[in-house]
Amino acid sequence: MNKTKKPCCGGEPEETSPQKAAAEIKQEVKMRYDQFAKEGGSAEGCCPLVGESTESFALEHGLYSQEDLALIPKLAINLSRGCGNPTSFANLQLGEVVADLGSGGGIDLVLAAHKVGSTGKVIGIDFAPHMIERAKQVMEEAGLSNRAEFILLDIENPQVPDNIADVVISNCVINLCHCKPCVYKQVFDILKHGGRLAISDIVTIGDIDPKVREYFQSIWSGCTGGAIPEDEYFKIVQDVGFSQIKVVARHILNPKELDEMASCPGKKFSPAFSEEKLAQMQGKIVSTKFLAVKPEE
Repeated sequence: MNKTKKPCCGGEPEETSPQKAAAEIKQEVKMRYDQFAKEGGSAEGCCPLVGESTESFALEHGLYSQEDLALIPKLAINLSRGCGNPTSFANLQLGEVVADLGSGGGIDLVLAAHKVGSTGKVIGIDFAPHMIERAKQVMEEAGLSNRAEFILLDIENPQVPDNIADVVISNCVINLCHCKPCVYKQVFDILKHGGRLAISDIVTIGDIDPKVREYFQSIWSGCTGGAIPEDEYFKIVQDVGFSQIKVVARHILNPKELDEMASCPGKKFSPAFSEEKLAQMQGKIVSTKFLAVKPEE
């Protein structure tokens, strides 16, 4: 294991609101999602899980189809707090190794394990202990434990070996991280040369009142406080070294979705926020799904 990696990719972490330091943000997010997992999640979703009933609609929009959901234990569905389905556009192949950053309750691990088959492997990486335990339970219920391994680590500095995965997936997690360049540097290192990303995440578009942005950063609520401008996000991915960046689906959250997203993983677990300020974010929060490639040597 490479223990000499530095925690970030150089330079200072991106700026955040003065009300919350990076360590405080990390602890807040960890405690919120760990408690959510400890309690077994919720049947009330906070993010769109499934498209209209057709397989083609789900594939076009990077969502879960009814066929996908039929493969997944109920526990994983109750714990899922994603903004898409990266396994639907990752073009996973038999025998591949897939690392899921911020794997949560394991919904994408189950689907990835089915796609890579008995000769492949999935690696779940999460920093919430109860999420790891729940994901192990989910994989056992799905009969896929022999294809999975888990690492309890922070995805901003996972300290896992380099060049171990053919594919890295992540589902509505990186927006919660303070230092997004740190995450993508680690992703780049984890991937084999020629490996690829399949990411579903939340970004912002258009002009947002600085005071409104600072307000949501100050409470780091749901997936709004940590979301950054779309062009800035993709510049980070490119600057780390990825190429062939391709957006495969993109969706501006409607008012209901935005309200649910801002309170992820649920109103019980997240700080209350101003509905008036949230209204000013309408039309400016986007769920994006994209692919990218780590170049060959």
